[in-house]
Amino acid sequence: MKVSIVIPCYNEAPNLRALAEHLGSLVKGGALQVVLVDNGSTDESPQIFKEYLGDRVRFPFIKTVRVEKNQGYGFGILAGLKAADGDILGWTHADLQTDPADVLRAAAVFADHAHSERIMVKGRRRKRSPGQQFFSWGMQLLASLVLGTWLSEVNAQPKLFPRAFYQTWQDPPHDFSLDLYALYMAKRQKYQVQTIDVDFPPRQHGTSKWAFSFKGRLKMILRTYKYIFELRQRVAQLK
Repeated sequence: MKVSIVIPCYNEAPNLRALAEHLGSLVKGGALQVVLVDNGSTDESPQIFKEYLGDRVRFPFIKTVRVEKNQGYGFGILAGLKAADGDILGWTHADLQTDPADVLRAAAVFADHAHSERIMVKGRRRKRSPGQQFFSWGMQLLASLVLGTWLSEVNAQPKLFPRAFYQTWQDPPHDFSLDLYALYMAKRQKYQVQTIDVDFPPRQHGTSKWAFSFKGRLKMILRTYKYIFELRQRVAQLK
């Protein structure tokens, strides 16, 4: 069972070397492929991807993908999933707020599960501020009420699932709503959603592109609110 984990990177130059070194300390053999996506970065990331992450001797487990112009968080993930080779696919963040070691713990659930072809494994975040918890609770409550199924910790990482599940996706969103889409489609297709506890420490470098500014949060709230109803309408048309 080969696992491919996609990590979209947008202007994460200060984190990239530390991320690659940490990944290298975790990867054993060829069981894990890491697809690092330069998601249209405008900082020094392209150079680091080419000169450092592209070293196949040092990082044989890393596959790199370049998106020339940023078209959204989800677009970068989808570009990575398209390039991935694994039987189990998934994604996590590049900012080191989510430990890549969590991917290995999630993958172990598949190895131990009797029906691994019908499960999704995802994170359940700990060590979050009250404000972050309140925001997540409000959005997941709204999504659950509108879509008619309980959707917990929608944006928690990592997320891992069988390739067969990914191959059923139709017109997935290109922004942060991809997390909602993937979790809802798993529930709709009656996949068993397993969770693992993950820590969520402060960023080591840089600043969040959206989560820790009022403008970024408001923008995400409005986009997610709109997409929840779009998704409900689309599902109703399929019935």
